[in-house]
Amino acid sequence: MMLPILFKRTAILMASLYLSGCAPALTTVVSGRYDEVIISTEPSNVQIYDKGGNLLARSPAKLTFARTSQPTLYLSKAGFRDTTITLKGRFNRLIPLSIVPALAVGALSLQGAPDKENLGQWFLFASSVNLLWSHLPDYVLGGAWDHKERVDVQMTKKASDGPLPHQ
Repeated sequence: MMLPILFKRTAILMASLYLSGCAPALTTVVSGRYDEVIISTEPSNVQIYDKGGNLLARSPAKLTFARTSQPTLYLSKAGFRDTTITLKGRFNRLIPLSIVPALAVGALSLQGAPDKENLGQWFLFASSVNLLWSHLPDYVLGGAWDHKERVDVQMTKKASDGPLPHQ
């Protein structure tokens, strides 16, 4: 039977990849740990500050943020109300890249299951162990998250401080 030998060799290859560090945090490897976000405002040339009051750029601007962060930005321009925005993280659409190998290793490990009567439980156990190894690091390193690629902000004009109308 050639098929069981092929499964065993594939399982050994996949296990070698896991142990060598190639498979953990696969989504982070593919996506990176940082996002570039374009901040566009109407009107343009708005000053963009971080939480510490440091000027980051003037709009439109491409800013780089760690995927694990949820930065708060302060926008300011003379004649317009100051605006605060927070860039919320969201799940990366590539996160299944680190889930699929764990399930595959769990399925391949069925060939070596110690108890043939409880294959379902063995599959869940093997997949869970591999899922912790391959998937969990993406949440810590940042690959599981991302930000919107572009944020558009409409600034509001300040009310004029001119004289009050006669009554």
